[in-house]
Amino acid sequence: MTRVMIKRDLLVAYLRLLKHGDVGVREFQRIMNYRSPGKAKTVLEKLVRTGLVEKIEGSTYRAKRELPFLLSTYIVLKSMLLLKSLPITLFTLSFTITYILLSKPPLETIIAFAIIVLPHFLETLYAYQQLRKYIRS
Repeated sequence: MTRVMIKRDLLVAYLRLLKHGDVGVREFQRIMNYRSPGKAKTVLEKLVRTGLVEKIEGSTYRAKRELPFLLSTYIVLKSMLLLKSLPITLFTLSFTITYILLSKPPLETIIAFAIIVLPHFLETLYAYQQLRKYIRS
């Protein structure tokens, strides 16, 4: 099984392209603060090869909303990259807290809820922090 990794600069370029919509090479060069249009075109072509961007009408590029398999744990919502598990985690956590506060169950029930909810919450938090750290570094 081959594992494909997206380099940090490509991920940052993809996220910026998501926010700006359809762009040409020169506009992308300005967005990314590249010194030459050749660098911008090279990055855009790499994004096309990885499946994150599609080339439309000559030299115009558009970020795809459907993510490739290597980013399949994320969704694009309003030009933001979000974890798919975030809504489920937030719902489960809020439901658990509300249930505990309203019904005041015995300690064993609270521990059982914590065993179910806490690992999922921590995994979601960890994945979000890793993405932020990856983009910043």
